[in-house]
Amino acid sequence: MGNGERRILVLGQSSALVEGVSDLLQLDGYEVDRSSSWTETEYTAERSLPNLVIVDMSEATPDTYRLSERIRNSPSWSQVPLLFVSFSGDDRLRELQRRNRHSYDGRLHYYAHTLLGVNGLLDKVQDCMS
Repeated sequence: MGNGERRILVLGQSSALVEGVSDLLQLDGYEVDRSSSWTETEYTAERSLPNLVIVDMSEATPDTYRLSERIRNSPSWSQVPLLFVSFSGDDRLRELQRRNRHSYDGRLHYYAHTLLGVNGLLDKVQDCMS
């Protein structure tokens, strides 16, 4: 897998968690961009779309959720998988899964830190990108 196939966009407000996940992915060989707005997201995509978008739901604001919805509904992003991650428990992820249960989208993936740990996150990222 070449560098162009290992680009990840981490979506969320700047926090120790977003920084930590970004650092972990970079150490594992991924090219990582971060975004907290549509403008930043479009700017990132100008080079080329990422192969995966990770959405931090731990401290997500309504803006973060709206941004992930905008990505999901944008035709140009239709092939990019989204991985919703929560490191503060899985309540928000359960709610997202419940809401999306009836409109299955093969691009949507969920990960709760309390269940899998750091190696589990890297495995989940690899799964989403394959």
